Amino acid sequence: MSANRADDAIRRRCLVLDKQRLADVDEKHARVRTFLAASGADALLLQDPADIAWFTAGADTARCTVEGCRTSLFVTEDARLFATNAVDSAQLFEREAFGLGFQLKQREWFQPHDALVEDLCRGRKVVSDTGILGTRNVAKNIVQLRCPLTDLEVDRIRRLSKVVVHAVETSAGHIRRGVSEASVAGELSHRLIRRTITPVRIQVCADGRNIRYRHWSYGEDPIEAYATVSCVAKRWGLHVAVSRTVCLNRVPDDLWAAHQKVVMMHATGIFFSRTGQPLQNVWSKVRRIYDKFGMPTEWQLADQAEIIGYRAMEHQLTPDSEYVLQAPTAVHWHPGVNAALAGDTILVMPGGCEIVTRSLVWPQLCVQVKGHDVACCSLLLIRDEKSATTRAGDKTISTPAIFAGGAFPDDDTDESRMESIWELDLTSRQSVFDESESEYSEESVLD
Repeated sequence: MSANRADDAIRRRCLVLDKQRLADVDEKHARVRTFLAASGADALLLQDPADIAWFTAGADTARCTVEGCRTSLFVTEDARLFATNAVDSAQLFEREAFGLGFQLKQREWFQPHDALVEDLCRGRKVVSDTGILGTRNVAKNIVQLRCPLTDLEVDRIRRLSKVVVHAVETSAGHIRRGVSEASVAGELSHRLIRRTITPVRIQVCADGRNIRYRHWSYGEDPIEAYATVSCVAKRWGLHVAVSRTVCLNRVPDDLWAAHQKVVMMHATGIFFSRTGQPLQNVWSKVRRIYDKFGMPTEWQLADQAEIIGYRAMEHQLTPDSEYVLQAPTAVHWHPGVNAALAGDTILVMPGGCEIVTRSLVWPQLCVQVKGHDVACCSLLLIRDEKSATTRAGDKTISTPAIFAGGAFPDDDTDESRMESIWELDLTSRQSVFDESESEYSEESVLD
């Protein structure tokens, strides 16, 4: 490597203190400090990656560990430290938690991690999220500490949503007849991972396979008529989820009928998800719509919604759920009717709900709930060259085929590091990637 290239590499690796993230960690520490005082404990031990990501404002210990717990967090009233091994400590302190006020206690990789943790706990009254070494398990209390979301977490969910929506819509918008579900899943995973986003769950349900298998992932089956692409993805430990449906050449009548119904449940759930509302109250309104359309048992076939955050499911919506929404909180609504599925992530904010996975290009269906419009994604119709004709009066209009070639565009044209995507100004009307400008039909089935 030349001297100039070496200097450039060093500059790229320059560590920068994130003051906003440090303030977020200090806020988390203040919550833990209050909890320790109330519980009469001296320290809190965190080993669950979700809890560690929460307290550290996004550190991903899964990046640098093997199976089994190799990294723990130990938090007292006035200190916070990583307990880890000498192999992972550099990555933790340089890449995952630089400048966040953590101390370090480490052992060699071949020494038992439990022995290190036992040294920290000795002589102290310790509570933990795992119950290890006889500590009192307070995992449920930690989940409560993670609510409500902080300002940084709200901002990150908004930014993450834009990237995930783009990846899902681009992958779905480039489906062509005969491609396999697994191929679409692979393209979606590719778009996420190269932007340092972790796909947690990908579902590509083609031609009604999700009618019987509601949690179908993907298979080698070819897509013939239509498909729903769903994804749960995470960055900074936070999760976002979204679903989109495409139809090839024509929209099946039964799918269109089911979709018109499902957006009614979807819009109702979104509209009534308000701060101070118990989930069971919101659910009762959604269930009433199922009953109104003569489908009183349809909701029993699959889960409908959950609180989403540092886990893909922080709290599941059930008919008797006593969970009370408090702003800000993220909720993933995904009701289904037959093969039709709607899926979006919303933020319950003090002034109402915000659909953070709202699309700027996908066809929309506007649903009125209590006199208010709720925009829901409709079905995207993709026509090939043979069927891409519509009639307007006496003239025949040809619509360009979405697939002039066989490969989808490369949407990482710049050579910058993957992390640089998070430095972009992701304004509400700015495309995240050049690929979003690629031409494909945005025709609504309403047209």
